Amino acid sequence: MTSELQPVRVAEDDLLEFSKAVARHFYESEEGDSVALFADLFRQRYRAWWIQDPDRSRVVGNLGVIENDLSLPGGARLPQAAITAVGVAQTMRRRGLLRAMMAACLDEAVEREEPVASLFASETPIYGHYGFGLGAACHAYRIDTRRVAFHDPVDVRLVEEAAPQEAFETWPTIFERLRDTRGGGAGSTPEQWRLATLEDPPSWAEGASPRRLVHVPGRGFARYRLKGAEDDLLPTGEVQLADLVATDPEAEAALWQHVCGIDLMATVQVHLRPVDDVLPELVTDRLALNTRFGPPFYVRMLDVPRCLTARSYLGEGGAVLEVVDPEGRAGGRFALEVGPDGADVRPTDREPDVVLPVALLPGLWLGAVRATTLAGARRIEERRTGAASALDRLFAVERAPWTTLVF
Repeated sequence: MTSELQPVRVAEDDLLEFSKAVARHFYESEEGDSVALFADLFRQRYRAWWIQDPDRSRVVGNLGVIENDLSLPGGARLPQAAITAVGVAQTMRRRGLLRAMMAACLDEAVEREEPVASLFASETPIYGHYGFGLGAACHAYRIDTRRVAFHDPVDVRLVEEAAPQEAFETWPTIFERLRDTRGGGAGSTPEQWRLATLEDPPSWAEGASPRRLVHVPGRGFARYRLKGAEDDLLPTGEVQLADLVATDPEAEAALWQHVCGIDLMATVQVHLRPVDDVLPELVTDRLALNTRFGPPFYVRMLDVPRCLTARSYLGEGGAVLEVVDPEGRAGGRFALEVGPDGADVRPTDREPDVVLPVALLPGLWLGAVRATTLAGARRIEERRTGAASALDRLFAVERAPWTTLVF
């Protein structure tokens, strides 16, 4: 990459142009309703970089960071750099632009003592080069509602329509209660909630209905759109479910019954469900869910000792981990000791029990993947017999990691 193609922090006065560049690199209209809305989002708890071509006539690369936090097993939070709005002009590929922007944002995260970074990876192989790896897996469903029946139906009249302002004011509390129970949950900002509840320009619908907001007040909520269709005069519409969150079993069952029972809809499409979702146990025919993998949540550790000591553990034990980080940010050999008062992590010269790339540590840390699975796939090296099984027990979690809002 030439010296003229370097990432520069975006000034506040340039955030509208930055937003237009993001839209262009995601193949969306630069004049769409959402451009100005996202420019406003970028003004709060946000950092942005861009790369302009040498004559500054156009933006050829962009990357943003939302300043929020990540929930951990046990309910603790760690500040994180939530990376988003990543794009490079098609004609400027293979010139190191993404690597330069990623280095700039990760360097700043380290300076700001953010021990972790995260992103949603649409093209996952790219981000492994920068030390990112799976932090939370998820499932997607395409539910055939004509085949769905519930084992133990609850009173669906628990579900009510929610006014946008009511949703904006009350749903974040429900969201945070969910994050108290699961690791791997990315936090949200008031600006994100405004876009999720109060704002809904027509261009976002892409041919579907305006956004529908429903809730079991104080206990759970769902956001969705409806897209009508028919085949030989028979309704074949689709519910496009953005999210469904609940803090107790009855509210969750009621919300699922609601979205699966909407008139004239034949399918429910949802992309971001936890791998230990209760839905397969709620319905009589789990094959009607048509389950597949959803978009993975990727995490990059920047401070291994701080990350490992911040989460809670279900038992006690210890291990020596050798973390290999080609980027030089978080590598080293660490002794992890977990006792009744929590975890202690220190650099050590002892022989490692397990050697692993930094990209694989987040999955173990948050409970998304078992060490024995990684050892069986020859992705980590077990230096001591039984070490992978010991790590399974040490990193065990009560509930799978899950983040509910794509950023």
